[in-house]
Amino acid sequence: MLVQPGQHLELTIENISHQGEGVAKYQGYTVFVPFGAPGDLVKAQVISAKKDYARAIIKEILQPGQRVEPKCPWFQECGGCNLQHLNYDIQLAIKTETVRTTLKRIGGISPDIVKDILPTRAWSYRNKLQAPVAMHMGQLTAGLYKPRSHDLIPVSECAIQEDVNNQVAKQIAIIARETGVTAWEEREQKGSLRHILIRHSQRSGLTLAALVVSVLDFPNRERFLKKLREEMPDLHSLVLNENPRPTNVILGDREEVIWGPGYITDAIGELTFKISARSFWQVNSAGAEKIFQKVREFAQLQGEETVMDIYCGTGSIGLFLADQATRVIGIESNLSAIEDARDNARMNGIGNAEFHAGRAEDLLPQMVQKGLKADVIVLDPPRKGCEPSLLEAVAQAKPLRIVYVSCNPATLARDLKLLAERGYLAREVQPVDMFPQTSHVETVVLIQRAYT
Repeated sequence: MLVQPGQHLELTIENISHQGEGVAKYQGYTVFVPFGAPGDLVKAQVISAKKDYARAIIKEILQPGQRVEPKCPWFQECGGCNLQHLNYDIQLAIKTETVRTTLKRIGGISPDIVKDILPTRAWSYRNKLQAPVAMHMGQLTAGLYKPRSHDLIPVSECAIQEDVNNQVAKQIAIIARETGVTAWEEREQKGSLRHILIRHSQRSGLTLAALVVSVLDFPNRERFLKKLREEMPDLHSLVLNENPRPTNVILGDREEVIWGPGYITDAIGELTFKISARSFWQVNSAGAEKIFQKVREFAQLQGEETVMDIYCGTGSIGLFLADQATRVIGIESNLSAIEDARDNARMNGIGNAEFHAGRAEDLLPQMVQKGLKADVIVLDPPRKGCEPSLLEAVAQAKPLRIVYVSCNPATLARDLKLLAERGYLAREVQPVDMFPQTSHVETVVLIQRAYT
């Protein structure tokens, strides 16, 4: 290896990787430098070295390149953002290029069909906050964890959160301290309050707080809840969630609604959706609307089609398309999400949508074997993408068009290659910046059958 851990190097950051790290060359050898900006000249210390690349951390910026002052004082500490040191226009250019290069390298997709990324609001866009609670400087504190640890950073004003979320979480932590509620201590497995989860909708103006506690009947409970009710009259709904297990999973299985309905509503277009603590819902509502509109455009519905919404979650995309289709069929493995989808269909008076609980990899092949034909199939899988057996069943359903919504360009590229082998070719790719200040990118792809 050309370099060794602990070695100091003088490096010029040439560009940014798809994971948001600076990329430099040292005698032709690639070095990844977190929080580097294009054009930076830095002194960096190697922290790991492999045959083909190394990783180094910045010890000194000798000459700044295309960097700006981060808005958040906890940037580089909490791990929530990794691009705040870059101007938003540069972030957008990086993400567009990431999608183009990844799809070409893995999937053989021409960069020419990848459009420039659609921007969203750069700050204060997140409608959901999950704040772990722990003892910090001798008092109960809500914040965020350092990367790859459970060491709490006392982030009180997250710059990418809607301000309502920050203020509600801060006030709940203060009231917990004042009423003697204890913070969960992971090592000793004792204490009461583990997480504060907040969901807010700008469209409805409603806010939900779900407090994760080790037991529902915790010490000082009534005093705590009474003061919350007195001092937070604008909080639409409060839920207690019990999670006594030593686990990294935030929510437990038992819930108690303290006041309100236990959910809020949010809206996309003309549709209203029920959002509970457990519901999957895009954290960037304005960005989600851009994605839904692009899905509708790519679906090219004329009013007589059967649409399948695979990995449908709470049914949002399928319901958004229902007024332009004859029939919508949703598949989702999460039973509570399916129940939400059915509630959302009823709430919006949509009678042509049906939702099935089960693994898409199992249900779709069964439906196809029974003769199901779909005109348009929407795929919105998790980061791991689609199983080959699912893509085979998609091809056997013989849709005219597939619209693929992805949060991972690498697995998207892999799946596009598999679909191309089955006669379905990517025609247009539209990245959307759902997560400003981070390296994550969402992508919507129009895929059409190559032959009839």
